[in-house]
Amino acid sequence: MSAWAHLLDFGVVHPLIFLECRGGEGPILETLAVIIDDCDFGAIEIAPIKDPNLRLKAQALLAQSQLQIVYLPILPVLLERLELGSANGDLRIAAVTRLKVLIDEAIEMGCVMAMVQGPLDPGLDRRAAATDRLVEDLQELCDYATGQSRKRQLFLTLENFDREIEKKRLIGPTIEAASLADAVDRRNFGLTVDLSHLGLLKETADYALLTAGRHLIHAHLGNCVTEHQDSALYGDFHPRFGHPLGRNDLPEVTEFLKQLDAVHFWEGARKRLGSTPIVSMELRPVPGEDSPAAVLANGKRTFRRAWAGARL
Repeated sequence: MSAWAHLLDFGVVHPLIFLECRGGEGPILETLAVIIDDCDFGAIEIAPIKDPNLRLKAQALLAQSQLQIVYLPILPVLLERLELGSANGDLRIAAVTRLKVLIDEAIEMGCVMAMVQGPLDPGLDRRAAATDRLVEDLQELCDYATGQSRKRQLFLTLENFDREIEKKRLIGPTIEAASLADAVDRRNFGLTVDLSHLGLLKETADYALLTAGRHLIHAHLGNCVTEHQDSALYGDFHPRFGHPLGRNDLPEVTEFLKQLDAVHFWEGARKRLGSTPIVSMELRPVPGEDSPAAVLANGKRTFRRAWAGARL
């Protein structure tokens, strides 16, 4: 048994390791099998699958694996430019309608949670109104998920991003994400804190995790580039740990795990979710380093060493 299995399920964001699957197409079944066959992983995060027949096959394959599944509507939100909380009523309705379909898919897949994000930042003078609309939309989606959930409650989790560097989303600083979660005020709504975003937000692990507080239900381990503005990787592009332009490596992952323990994440998330908490690595092949297998191994080795160093 993995040394961490008593506290968490270690997961991987499948459509970043295998970028050809990011849009819900490509060699999904073949690449899912790489994760399923690796017993170090207790969870997997998957992109919505476009083909209904392929989705059913993936559902059957994952059901055999006993992996926990996180669904990623966050990718269609990004790729299809869906705008929850939009000032444009038609765009707002379209975004909520699309996300309800994705929530149905997540429930059918047996997912424990579905990840969402806020809209693009409309600017300082419009943020308050946009946030109010986003709260209303998230409440509607949470209530919809509760009404549709059958065997298990589907949770929605929001990931906050940078506001100024690359993703430029409405919900940036973790303190604003926590305030948003307070306002949404739904039992099945929480927050994801991503190590790779902390450098972009100019936040430390202890600050972000403490600030997320009782809303923290999920975590990501990743890398980012903050100091090389001329690089194609500048921003939130998740190169491997130890990349020469990147910010995060073994010391940062070790500290993040220590701080998750310090804020009692394992107990708090388990109580909220009713299942084992998930910490997933979010890494991708980048130009010049195009081997998914090498990136996968990099993330696993780094996590193993960090876990040993954190002495949890």
